[in-house]
Amino acid sequence: MPWLRYFFPKDFDLREGQPVQPYYQFFDVVQQPLQEDTSVPPPDWAPNAFFQLSFTQVHVPKDMVLATRIPRPPPPPDGSIDVTADNAHILKPGNEKIMADILAFCRSVATFRARTWKDALPLVDLLRGVLMHLLNHYTWGAALVREQAKKDAEAALAAEKKALKAWYDKQLEEAMARAREEYDEKLEARAEELRMTLAEDLTLQLRAERDEKNQLRAQVASLESQLKKASEAQLTLNRNLEHLQQQLELEARRRAEALAGKDAQMAAMGEQAAALRRRLAAAQGAVVEALGAKTKEDALNVAVKALAGVLPMGSAAYVAELRTAADVDGDDPSAALLAQAAAAPEPAALPPALAALRGVTPGFMVSPLAALVAATNEQRAASQDGEGAAAAAAAGRRRSSATGAGANLAAVISGAALNEIKESLVFKYIKASKGHEFMVGEKLAWGSGASWEIVERGTPALVVPDVAAQGNMWFFRHKQPPAAPGGNYMAVPILGTQGEVVGILAADTMGAAAAEAATAAAAAGGADTTLGARAAAAAAAASDTSAADAAFMRGLATAIGARARADAEAYHEAVLAAAMAGEEAPEPEPSAVDPAQFVVGASGEAGGEGGNLSGGLKLFSEALVMLRQLTDEELQALRDLDEPDDVTLAVIKSILAAVGEIGGGEDWAAARQHLSRELLERLMSMDPQAAWAEWQALCRAFRPLNELSLASLDAASTAASDPSAAPSVRASGAFARWAAGVRAISAARALQQVLEAKLQKANAALMKTFNGDSCNALTELRSYRVPPPLTFGVLQCVLMLSGNVDEEDCRNWARMRTLANYRLIKRLVTLRPAQVPRKIFRAVKRLVHDIVEGDVKQESVATLSLYRWLSDFTRLASVAK
Repeated sequence: MPWLRYFFPKDFDLREGQPVQPYYQFFDVVQQPLQEDTSVPPPDWAPNAFFQLSFTQVHVPKDMVLATRIPRPPPPPDGSIDVTADNAHILKPGNEKIMADILAFCRSVATFRARTWKDALPLVDLLRGVLMHLLNHYTWGAALVREQAKKDAEAALAAEKKALKAWYDKQLEEAMARAREEYDEKLEARAEELRMTLAEDLTLQLRAERDEKNQLRAQVASLESQLKKASEAQLTLNRNLEHLQQQLELEARRRAEALAGKDAQMAAMGEQAAALRRRLAAAQGAVVEALGAKTKEDALNVAVKALAGVLPMGSAAYVAELRTAADVDGDDPSAALLAQAAAAPEPAALPPALAALRGVTPGFMVSPLAALVAATNEQRAASQDGEGAAAAAAAGRRRSSATGAGANLAAVISGAALNEIKESLVFKYIKASKGHEFMVGEKLAWGSGASWEIVERGTPALVVPDVAAQGNMWFFRHKQPPAAPGGNYMAVPILGTQGEVVGILAADTMGAAAAEAATAAAAAGGADTTLGARAAAAAAAASDTSAADAAFMRGLATAIGARARADAEAYHEAVLAAAMAGEEAPEPEPSAVDPAQFVVGASGEAGGEGGNLSGGLKLFSEALVMLRQLTDEELQALRDLDEPDDVTLAVIKSILAAVGEIGGGEDWAAARQHLSRELLERLMSMDPQAAWAEWQALCRAFRPLNELSLASLDAASTAASDPSAAPSVRASGAFARWAAGVRAISAARALQQVLEAKLQKANAALMKTFNGDSCNALTELRSYRVPPPLTFGVLQCVLMLSGNVDEEDCRNWARMRTLANYRLIKRLVTLRPAQVPRKIFRAVKRLVHDIVEGDVKQESVATLSLYRWLSDFTRLASVAK
């Protein structure tokens, strides 16, 4: 039985709605699955009948009205071939998708069957339209193939023509080459015939001329033999006469040289005796002066004068102090306390510890190596208890003092600690003999010169016989080493309280030969030509005494070291006594201008937390470079300004007031008259730290400048770096950079004084809280089996700063609790920022920055006292470094 029966008209030309009613036929639908493939969407060229089928409605767009769909014309859609445009998309590689789409749609249509009687006519129309589209494609493809075949034929004909032309050209070139070779062969044969003919003629002619020359040569040889015999006889007589004359002259010269040598030897011996008498007199005078030396400064002067006196004339003697690059340009840390002791009218009015400082002078108070050398002794002492620990520490100090100069520094300090601090070490020369004052203030960085062997290897006495032959010498005035012999160089260490090197006493004889030659020439009136040789001989004889001179220098260095150790111990005792007594340093006079806002950091910005003295010095050095590069035209352009801007006017008036040129109230017409090359030279030759140490005085001079904003001054100084800036802008910018650098240095020094006073208060408070090894505060710290976090962090920072422990001890609470004793507190009170390595200070500063004082106060009173000292110390070190 059929599942469904459909009726449809028999005559397909009749349609429903016409007057003639069609005769209907039917077909049955059985229950079997349909095989039509309706999943392929219709392309653009699909006939309209596709959308009239009952089972293709799924592909009809929503906005399409089937009743109004207008049939499209037959031209091919996008992607099909167009012969008139000379393309063949279907045949080109990469257009397989177009053909695949056509084939897929055709396969899909081939499966369509009428599901209702209304699908019959649209299905026929659909098949007819698809067939016409395929027929069009075939027609266009055939035309395209013919066109392509025509093009291929033309290309083949052109290639054949090109090959024939190439073959013709090759044959023509080969024929021309053959003809040229035949012509060259004939030409060569004719030339060979001519050469043979000419050669025969020339041979006959030359043979005749040779016979004639042989006859003439024989005649000349006969005459020459006769003349030679006569000449030989004459030469024999002349040689005999010359030999006799040379023997007479040689004997006369030998006798004259022997007499001159005797005279020079006697003169050199006389000059050596005079030099020895002069050196003896200098040594005797130095002994007399040493008896009257009362201070370390006097001892240094006596030592330098005595050393320069015992060495040959023209020699140099100087003293250098060991510092770090961070504090090499700063004042001695003991200067403030020594000035306070010296300012007292009566010694009785001072405490005993301060009264003992009246004879103490600055210098050699603190060595960068002291903390590292003392670490070994302190750790050895901390491993013992009670009096045994103190005895061990004292024994270690005595042992270091006795053997420090002969021991290798790397054997006393760990390699990591030495490598960390040695790159920052600097020798600063503080004393020099007469005629060599240029050495005062010079600096010698680590690794420059041979003197660092004393620090690194513990050499007791460094002797360089000839500086011209030594490869690692450093010359301050000479760009190139002197010519050999250049003189010798000697240096010995000056030792501190822990046996560490605090400085060196050095001397050289590089100028001895020139001085001896000048003295000898002046004595002889410039007539003796052997004066230079005599002076060199005297200088060489003096260099032979270098061993004795080095021994004398060691004695002088020992005496200076003893004075330096006594002064350092007195200073440390005074600091400790002042802290124990609770004495506070007088605070600086309050200023109307806060110096902290003008302190410059390493980045060049003012008013930041990282501001320090080094930032101001860097800014000042940049200003000196800019001032040196100023030309007369730029300076004149600044003077020619009729109305300068406010920043330029304030800068110029402040600078002139600071150097004392004007009072500060003059107008621009009066101020610009002082802008000259002499002013630039004066500004470049001034030391900002010495010239404007008083912040109050500088604030009065810089009143116009202080009224400006920091941003305006920075903009003015920065504009000078632009190459395209106007000449007057570059000149005013250089002056602005100089004023900013001077103000930053003075502000840093003023802020450092304020922080020094705060640190002394913190020292007194620390000694008051920790007043003994068995005080409650230390007992509280040592009582923690598991320390509170802030207590652990603060004590860790304090131990790192003291330098008496290694890195592992600062992580072990059991070891930290043992090290928390009264010796640590006394070490903190006498600690100076220069003694702390830069790496440790940066680590401590990061830790302190994360601690809040209120949280510490809630945790422990003892920890609070340590934290306040730690905070004041890190702030001072930040400015001082």
